[in-house]
Order: sequence, then structure tokens, then C-alpha cells
Amino acid sequence: MFYFDKKIFFKYFFLILALLAIVFNIAMIFFDYELMQFDIPGSIITSALLANLIMLLRNAPKES
Repeated sequence: MFYFDKKIFFKYFFLILALLAIVFNIAMIFFDYELMQFDIPGSIITSALLANLIMLLRNAPKES
């Protein structure tokens, strides 16, 4: 059975947000990328979805 663990979810959520911030900074510094109006909300939504996916995959029941 899958369950939702807030502690693990928020750990992954903030880790993914930090990684996306680093990627955006690298893109802005080296490639002259300019943030668009939906980059930040899209990053938050993407972080939530990826954190949930990682949490579910790591807690998936093992097949015997």
C-alpha cells in the first residue's frame, strides 16, 4: 500500500527546488537565459510532482 509521508515529501521537494534554482542560475550566467513569467510557478509544480513520484517509487512494495 502506498502512503504519503510529509517529511520525506518535503525533503525531496526542497532538494528538487534547490537543484532547479542552480540549473536556472547556470543557464542565466553562461547562456544569457532570462526567466520567463511561468518559470518559477512551473518549477514549484514540477518539484511537487517529482517529489511525489520519487517518494512513491522509493516506498513501492517489493515484488516477491
